[in-house]
Amino acid sequence: MSKEKTEVSPQNDDRVSAETILEPIGTKGSFGEPDANQVDVDAAIGEYRELKRELSRISRQSVNESKIEAGAAAQEEFNLDDFLSGMGNDAEQAGHTPKQLGLVWRDLTVKGLGAGAHVVPTVANGIINALQFWKYFGIGVNKTKKTILRGLNGFCKDGEMLLVLGRPGAGCTSLLKILANVRGSYTDIDGVVSYGGIDPKTFEKYYRGQVIYNEEEDQHYPTLTARQTLQFALRCKTPGARLPDETKNDFVEKIIYLLGNMLGLTKQMNTMVGNAFVRGLSGGERKRLSIAEVMTTQSSINCWDCSTRGLDAASALDYVRSLRIMTDVFKKTTVATLYQASNNIYSLFDKVLLLDDGYCIFFGPISEAKPYFEGLGFHCPPRKSIPDFLTGLCNPLEREIKPGFENSAPQFASEFQEQYYKSEIHQRMMAELQAYEQRIDQEKPGDRFKEAVAEEHQKHASNREPYTSSFWQQVKALTVRQYHLLIKDYPALISRYGTIIIQGLITASCFFNIPLTGIGAFSRGGALFFALLFNAFISQTELVNFLMGRPVLSKQKHFAMFRPSAFYIAQVILDVPYAVVQVLLFEICSYFMMGLNLDAGRFFTYFITLFFINMMMNGLFRFFGAITADFFLANQIAGFVLITAVTYTGYVIHYYSMHPWLFWVYWINPLAYGYKALLINEMQGQIYSCDGIGNAVPYGPGYDDWTHMVCTMKGGTPGQNFVRGDDYLRTALNYEPNHLWAPDFVAVVGFFLLFTFATATCMDYINADKGGALTKLYLPGKAPKPRTDEEEDERRHRQAEITNNMESISTGTTFSWQHVHYEVPFKGGPLHLLNDISGIVKPGHLTALMGSSGAGKTTLLDVLAKRKTIGKVDGRVYLNNEALMSDFERITGYCEQMDIHQPAVTVREGMQFSAYLRQDADVPKEEKDAYVEQIITLLEMEDIADCQIGEVEHGVGISVEERKRLTIGMELVAKPKLLFLDEPTSGLDAQSSYNIVRFIRKLADAGWPVLCTIHQPSAILFEHFDHLLLLVRGGRTAYYGEIGKDARTMIDYFESNGGPTCSPDANPAEYILEVVGAGTAGKATRDWADIWANSAQAQALEEELEEIHQHAEKNPTRKSLTYANGFWYQFSLVLKRMTTAYWRSPQYNIGRFVTLMFTALINGFSYWKMSYTTTDMQNRLFVLLSTFIMANILIILAQPKFMTERLYFRREYASRFYGWMPFAFSAVLVEIPYILFFCAFFMCGFYWTAGLVNTSEACGYFYVMLIFFVFWAVTLGFVIAGAAENPLMASVINPIIISMLILFAGLMQPPSSMPHFWSSWMYWLDPFHYYIEGLAVNELENLPVVCNDDDYVSFTPPAGQTCGDYTANFFSMGATGYIEDGNATDVCRYCTYSSGKEYYTTTYGWDAANKWRNFGIIICYFAFNVLVFLALCFWKKKGKR
Repeated sequence: MSKEKTEVSPQNDDRVSAETILEPIGTKGSFGEPDANQVDVDAAIGEYRELKRELSRISRQSVNESKIEAGAAAQEEFNLDDFLSGMGNDAEQAGHTPKQLGLVWRDLTVKGLGAGAHVVPTVANGIINALQFWKYFGIGVNKTKKTILRGLNGFCKDGEMLLVLGRPGAGCTSLLKILANVRGSYTDIDGVVSYGGIDPKTFEKYYRGQVIYNEEEDQHYPTLTARQTLQFALRCKTPGARLPDETKNDFVEKIIYLLGNMLGLTKQMNTMVGNAFVRGLSGGERKRLSIAEVMTTQSSINCWDCSTRGLDAASALDYVRSLRIMTDVFKKTTVATLYQASNNIYSLFDKVLLLDDGYCIFFGPISEAKPYFEGLGFHCPPRKSIPDFLTGLCNPLEREIKPGFENSAPQFASEFQEQYYKSEIHQRMMAELQAYEQRIDQEKPGDRFKEAVAEEHQKHASNREPYTSSFWQQVKALTVRQYHLLIKDYPALISRYGTIIIQGLITASCFFNIPLTGIGAFSRGGALFFALLFNAFISQTELVNFLMGRPVLSKQKHFAMFRPSAFYIAQVILDVPYAVVQVLLFEICSYFMMGLNLDAGRFFTYFITLFFINMMMNGLFRFFGAITADFFLANQIAGFVLITAVTYTGYVIHYYSMHPWLFWVYWINPLAYGYKALLINEMQGQIYSCDGIGNAVPYGPGYDDWTHMVCTMKGGTPGQNFVRGDDYLRTALNYEPNHLWAPDFVAVVGFFLLFTFATATCMDYINADKGGALTKLYLPGKAPKPRTDEEEDERRHRQAEITNNMESISTGTTFSWQHVHYEVPFKGGPLHLLNDISGIVKPGHLTALMGSSGAGKTTLLDVLAKRKTIGKVDGRVYLNNEALMSDFERITGYCEQMDIHQPAVTVREGMQFSAYLRQDADVPKEEKDAYVEQIITLLEMEDIADCQIGEVEHGVGISVEERKRLTIGMELVAKPKLLFLDEPTSGLDAQSSYNIVRFIRKLADAGWPVLCTIHQPSAILFEHFDHLLLLVRGGRTAYYGEIGKDARTMIDYFESNGGPTCSPDANPAEYILEVVGAGTAGKATRDWADIWANSAQAQALEEELEEIHQHAEKNPTRKSLTYANGFWYQFSLVLKRMTTAYWRSPQYNIGRFVTLMFTALINGFSYWKMSYTTTDMQNRLFVLLSTFIMANILIILAQPKFMTERLYFRREYASRFYGWMPFAFSAVLVEIPYILFFCAFFMCGFYWTAGLVNTSEACGYFYVMLIFFVFWAVTLGFVIAGAAENPLMASVINPIIISMLILFAGLMQPPSSMPHFWSSWMYWLDPFHYYIEGLAVNELENLPVVCNDDDYVSFTPPAGQTCGDYTANFFSMGATGYIEDGNATDVCRYCTYSSGKEYYTTTYGWDAANKWRNFGIIICYFAFNVLVFLALCFWKKKGKR
């Protein structure tokens, strides 16, 4: 695409209509913007010359002047052909080298992993695989391969368009991927692919992004607008060589104007892109945005995979016309696969390549394909489009053989290929291929191409890299985009800063005004440790953010828009303002209230240290996100590291107590340096007083001579009634006060830079996303064997038989709706999405619901199927002449566009689940199973029946097209009384669509009423429908009634009311869409909704519906069952499936296990075999702190698991498979066996290594307490997830809850030091308090305290007194501890405590009598969580839609 300045004002893009903003709610996947003129391909060449002059004139005109002139005229007069030709001519005049490259492939054979190579992962085979370490080195791995493409030869010259056709599984997508140099997912690629003489390796290295593969799925950031998405792409791809005096910004605006008009997106530019969960563009508009994004890359070779999926017929044609014009004007090379292409689309291509099972059965000019196959003896029925005829040849059930050719016509793919290789067309194509290769050798187009690419690079962009813009420009564009992404996310912003303010205030009030005494010194350490801990927890939420945009990142990496490291640098740049605000808020809330050192220098030192700790922890967590693609794995690694880092900061275990085998962790621990810097900053130069009870020994009446007293705080010297902060740091903690800036602060900054560099490098070089073909996972031994040709024939006959023997159902169902209105709340008043829509579906009717984009097709289905939860619905709806009852959702089948299925089960298990729960309870199980098998055969799913459904985003499971069939199958097995289908054919090839529509027709003939939205019906598909409901923009009816034979009834209606005449060979479906103005450039000539409202047909319908209303039963009394089965049956099936899903999630379960074992062992060995000293008494408590962090990890991991389960639950609950109770109970129960197992192992790894008390009672108590504590933690995770709608929200709530629980447990700040406000209620509310008290008294109750030399505090008795005499008074007043030798007269060595019991009673006020009470309270907390969770499941059982 070249460049040129136009007179078009970008301002006109800003008019966003209400319909556009809204569409997203229901319409995922429709189209047609009336506002731009039809693209005219056959513009006369004469016009070119005039335009060349005209456009050149415009481009030299001043920009401003032209913007004023533009106005609405520009909107009307857009002609793509002229515009692009003008751009091409301008580029030529400016002397730009054109970028043109052809494609050649010879003997291309491609293999992938065979079906047997992968089995469904389970916890059991996960463990076995982990033990068979040699398999990681490729020894003894089962490698079955399947051949995907077999020795293909072909070419596509620059300026040519090649159409690749074939049924799903024929190898079309694989061919496109190989041609586009996306090779990741294939095992062997043999043969030659040449890009104008450049080999694939060189091409990948220097010119990636000059050949582009556009996949079927649309991957975009949902919260950006369409304009921002394109602006970003263009900023990365703005060429260095532009027109004279054209700025980068002019170029970006010009291309956005061009793409907006070309693809009919002008009005949608300011609408959010949206996705399945965020309202935004409709599915069709999103598809066109993907197309526009590919066009911004200005690549020379484009491979489009099924890019018309979800577009209506008119828009699909407009889009292919645009491709044709771009290919002609800029001599691009275009290869496309299309499903359900019409003849008009087909005729725009130059050549066609037909594949079947990897064999090339035809390659040649499009005009010769049909005659060639007719010559072989095949018959093409009238009205069947040529692409449908060609793909149909690969299916024996569909192809028709002319009389006399029965024996000679080829049967199987290999025979077709043989015939083709003998043909004259093949010889001719091979000769042309050779000639083309010779031309490439002589002309060397590769050299010109290299020159053009170099020219296109911006000034500072390296020519050794495939990126158009320089690294700095990439970072700039990415930073702007990152800003838009962050600023749009209000909930995350508000919750993030809200969390910090709340947390800052609570922390500060807990450590309110810490006194400058010995006891205060310990609290100061706790307060600062907490500030550090909280910032680390907050950073963990970055991980979720970082992994969210993965698919978009890998797509744009393939487009060579930017280096992934630039993406990371941009994130870091935008972290800075966020982190500054975050740390400042926390500091302002906490610093003054805690009574920390009030000195400006120290205040800012605290600020800058915390700021860098925050940035560094962000980098650390994102680093794990960069090296793994999987959320669970990344979170688990992050969990390991966090636990180790916290244990080794030097607060929990003092440096002196660390064991030699692990103390090196302290020196490489970034948090340790941060903590050291904070503590030195606070304590250096401070003086701590030793007055007051507990601060000096001995104390009390009669002890006031400081020469014979000493401070209990470490670092005190006998005879002084104060301790210097510096001495305390040196003796107690081994911190050198002058190390504050170097090495401590420098180390924190160094770690930040290290993680930034490491993450950026990993993102550039580690390709965590494999991309490519989906891996199918089968149950062991159930992978399908390749069938012989005879078996294949038999299968097809079985399928035909089932279709023909559909038994008719006795109960005909009539469904009617009258005056249906639907409005949603919107700023500026409610928006009307559906206006006065009426209709009726009778037994045996197959009604098509059609219309342009945003007309409200999906919205209407959602309203009729009772799926809407937002907005207000009015109107009368009757089923069999009675008002809808509670069983309506169960007895109607609704196949939605979004294929949401539980990914862990297999296709057969999923369908059986639906049949068991939705067919009537009195139908025997055998009969349900038999019916499921019938449907599987009918939908051609035998090969994938035992294949796991999987998730497309993770690259495992069944394909997009197979998912569509599964969605339909899930509804059919329920034997519904009434069927709604939302675009059952989008994304399917002609044959699958034909099978599905033919089957739906059979259902209708058997007496089922069916209402079905449909996008691109070919004439043959359209013939199956007998009624049509046509909607136009604004949700109004343009036609309702019969279609008639050859669609005459319908066509006559439009022709008689002033519509254009329909030619006999036109597709009636395309005709009506054009009449009412669908398509990217459609214009309706009349207001068809008004015409309909005043027509006789509308009057007749109104009378019929009024008649139904008069006789309808408004309050029916028949017995209606919301669910087909009782609670216990639902519960048993849901629990069974949930158990299966858990068993098949080895990543989640084995991952949790490894994390917990790691925690257990790290702590066990860090506190190895503790002794009975006072330090170790404290350590025996701190070792329990690690179980808090374990709880944190379990909470974080339980949430995404539950949220994905809830997605599937909502989808199934909407169809009334089962109620919310079975789901909620199953979610909790399924965790229990895993938790029992985890706790047993956790205890083994931790309890005895740390040397905790080894009596049967103590061990037993520890185990049962641990079990219920973990139950409590996991259910707390569920409660948070139940309340939050998305993982991001949950990850913001987590740190505040965990931090508060740790804070008020009484361990960091004993209850005696807490402000009364908190200790009076919060301390008693905190489950951690009961847990830690229970375990502490269990542990310390019977232990003696034996001080070592470090623990003793020494002072001298007065002359002539023994230590015993001098301290007698002191002990008689209730002092704790003992004197080592009561008879000594020179030095008294005092040990603070004499027993474990004394330690916890005096320090924390705990009591051994509460041991079992505490256990009971933890059980109550667990039960409370379960009840809250049940309530949340009930409250959130429906998603918002």
